[in-house]
Amino acid sequence: MNNNYLKEKLIIDNEEMVQPDYEDGILILTHSQAVIDVCKARDIPVVGIELEGGAYLDCPQLIIDADEVEDEQYEKMYRRCKGIPWSIAITDRCFIREYCEDDLDDLFELYNQPHMTDYMETLFEYEEEKEYERNYIEYIYKLYGFGMWLVFDKLTGELIGRAGIEVRETCTEENQAELGFAISSKRWHEGLAYEVCSKIIELATEEYELQSLIARCDPDNKASRNLLNKLGFCLIGYEQDGDCRYKKDL
Repeated sequence: MNNNYLKEKLIIDNEEMVQPDYEDGILILTHSQAVIDVCKARDIPVVGIELEGGAYLDCPQLIIDADEVEDEQYEKMYRRCKGIPWSIAITDRCFIREYCEDDLDDLFELYNQPHMTDYMETLFEYEEEKEYERNYIEYIYKLYGFGMWLVFDKLTGELIGRAGIEVRETCTEENQAELGFAISSKRWHEGLAYEVCSKIIELATEEYELQSLIARCDPDNKASRNLLNKLGFCLIGYEQDGDCRYKKDL
């Protein structure tokens, strides 16, 4: 499902060996902070290899042993450096992938559709949302390997929603995440939320090995409550703000 953008990994520990530029598809691996600094300055994709004795390397992406990292993980690291989103899953009518910075205008267009924010928070102002999403890519996707993703129509490529799982302060049990979803108001009543969320629950179980999911929604949001029931969630209580709290054991 994911194309291979990474062509070659180069281990370089002498900053003088770093070329002024490289063709697309090159990832530098290094034990050297000096090499990392050069690569950062030249916008070259780089991964630091931690040094024995625990010496600190200032690099957004670090590994312990280069030989122990699988090719797919190197592909993800390269994409993180280049801002290329990772494809998550395909359903009958949709494909799900990570957010990237080029999606911001489409995201605002989605949220500006009628009734989209009746039961959920709006986006921040444009520049603040841009920074928030940039940090989300850098820290949440990288830390957990999952998060809130974007949902696209498989035939047209149009952004039609967001859905995903997040580890939040609302998660009170080990290996638990919160399910979230929002489908374009132009595409309501087509069963898309059920289709996408069913796939995400499958991923939460089989790929991310979570033990349970929670979900929250406004008591007046009958569509979301019906969907959660259909997905096998059970109402277990209410949050302090009055939202319904649902749970599904995996």
